[in-house]
Amino acid sequence: MNENLMRAVLFAALFFETSSDDECDTDLAVKQLEQIAVELNQLSREEQEQFRAFACRTAESHPNTATAHEIMSLVDALLTTPDD
Repeated sequence: MNENLMRAVLFAALFFETSSDDECDTDLAVKQLEQIAVELNQLSREEQEQFRAFACRTAESHPNTATAHEIMSLVDALLTTPDD
């Protein structure tokens, strides 16, 4: 998967997740996060694993530990694991 595209999706979702009411309307942020989650969950299992691995690498290399933690929490919330 394209890392630039994954980075754009990840940080757009992170913006909606972490923005204050002054920065972004809460209802809009929730709607956008829900739509991002829907789209990510339409990816194949392999693509979801690639996205999760990319997010992990991004979090591990992020200089701010709070942001790194937020990235991992967000990805866990966005990607559901289908029951086999």
